[in-house]
Amino acid sequence: MFKSLPIILSLALMGCSSTHDGKVRMPKPLQMEKPVYPYYAYKNHIEGKVKFVFDVDAEGKVSEMRIIESTPEHLFDDAVIRAVSKWRFEKGHPTKNIPLNVELRINHTLS
Repeated sequence: MFKSLPIILSLALMGCSSTHDGKVRMPKPLQMEKPVYPYYAYKNHIEGKVKFVFDVDAEGKVSEMRIIESTPEHLFDDAVIRAVSKWRFEKGHPTKNIPLNVELRINHTLS
């Protein structure tokens, strides 16, 4: 039952334009796995947000990730870190300080 948990994951780029205006351009994503909703948060109907920045190396792997803010504090951090560590991007486009916001919400639709 828990494996089929419907969640809504919203990724919002905070700066996805070219570097000429000072913003970071994200390399082309090839694989972006969604975070696994934490059991405690699901059972208690807790939704949240995680704001972070990450770097992509020349091989297209996430080389570093820094959480800037999370609400509720730290509840979704591990789930987001695990998912982002599996993300893959087009090779040959290393990029630093790509900002993202992730919203984790429970989908309340009837099944």
